[in-house]
Amino acid sequence: MRLPDAGRIAQIDALRGFAVLGVFWIGVGAFGLPYGANALPTLLGTASPLNLALWASTEVYMEGAVRGVFSMLFGASALIYLDEARLARDGVALVDRFYRRNLILMLFGLIHAYLLLWPHDVLYAYGLLGLFLFPLRRLPALALFLIGVVLQGVADLTIDWPAVIDWLRGLPESPELAAAAAGAGADPAEAARFLGWLRLQLEQDIQTYGSDYLTLFAAQAAEVAAQQSTVFYQRHGFEIGGMMLIGMALYRWGVLSGQRPAGLYWLLALLGFGVGGWLRGADVYQAYRLDFDPLIVAGLAQGDLDLGRLPVALGHVGLIGLLCRWSRAARLTHALAATGRLALTHYITQTVIGITLFYGFGFALFGRLERWQLALIFLAVAAFQVLFSLLWLRRFRYGPLEWVWRSLTDGHLRPLRVAAGPNTAT
Repeated sequence: MRLPDAGRIAQIDALRGFAVLGVFWIGVGAFGLPYGANALPTLLGTASPLNLALWASTEVYMEGAVRGVFSMLFGASALIYLDEARLARDGVALVDRFYRRNLILMLFGLIHAYLLLWPHDVLYAYGLLGLFLFPLRRLPALALFLIGVVLQGVADLTIDWPAVIDWLRGLPESPELAAAAAGAGADPAEAARFLGWLRLQLEQDIQTYGSDYLTLFAAQAAEVAAQQSTVFYQRHGFEIGGMMLIGMALYRWGVLSGQRPAGLYWLLALLGFGVGGWLRGADVYQAYRLDFDPLIVAGLAQGDLDLGRLPVALGHVGLIGLLCRWSRAARLTHALAATGRLALTHYITQTVIGITLFYGFGFALFGRLERWQLALIFLAVAAFQVLFSLLWLRRFRYGPLEWVWRSLTDGHLRPLRVAAGPNTAT
């Protein structure tokens, strides 16, 4: 069986499939664990070697980096959509569709964040930032890359972490707790006080997420508004926008589409994981060595974890690039590519599954499972989504939500079924 893939770039689809599954690897912890327990591995459950290994590997190689890959691919997709040959042929009509495409994505993001109760939605940010990509499409690749790197630095330098944590988590204003949130100091009394606050927040989170839909909607509305305004303009706009520009540069250079020599992908994988792993792993090891002092763990987001985000994301690009070249991994990359073609559908479906499993109006598993159990849920959902993708694309051109998005963008219903022919079956 060969999937209908005319005009598709297999490596980009495989990267997108990896990224959307990686987003759920992060998301299942956010859905299933209270805020403090997701960051501090000793706050809830047992600190078993397996649980700690899952936490550490996630912090070092996944957190922020898979969203970075996703953002790079969105930037690359903008260049693919705005291909100069298509622009010369369609003119203003293509530009009109491009902007409508991004505005519709913003609407999807608002529905996802507010109605589906996922305050960490990225679709709204992607659609909003996508509006600025058209005038940047002709910048030289090196300029795009360097601007993207600078924006990554701005994202890490400008955010006022204590203020944001205070806003989002309701932390009472006081100099001592602000210092604790920033990871400053080593006063045992201060650490105990901060740990007590984390436990109080944990209990409040468990009670809140065990509630009915309307209670949860009301509880999350302020956080959604903050994520899409305050946090976006202080941090995510720079971080996500910078990654988009880097993705545009990597596409221009042929890196994302698999046109570069294998040695480059080896270099990206080894240096990306090496440098990023060293930067992020140092902080994770420091937290472990100090027995997960809550002040130290609270400060991780300010330090080398952020500095390591771009190298680790590039490491993933290199790894998938190598797998796409390895004939023995053909089935794996084929499955990832199929999953990537349904990325929007899977991203939203992951949220529906998450709120159904963990929130009070569903199976109410919030705060009841440990990391290794959440990992099993991830594996089950990932296997389902990969299998669904392979089966769906036997008959249909696009995923369900991809079809809706494309049809709304074009202003008419696109054909969904794959036409029968020699290229659609084996």
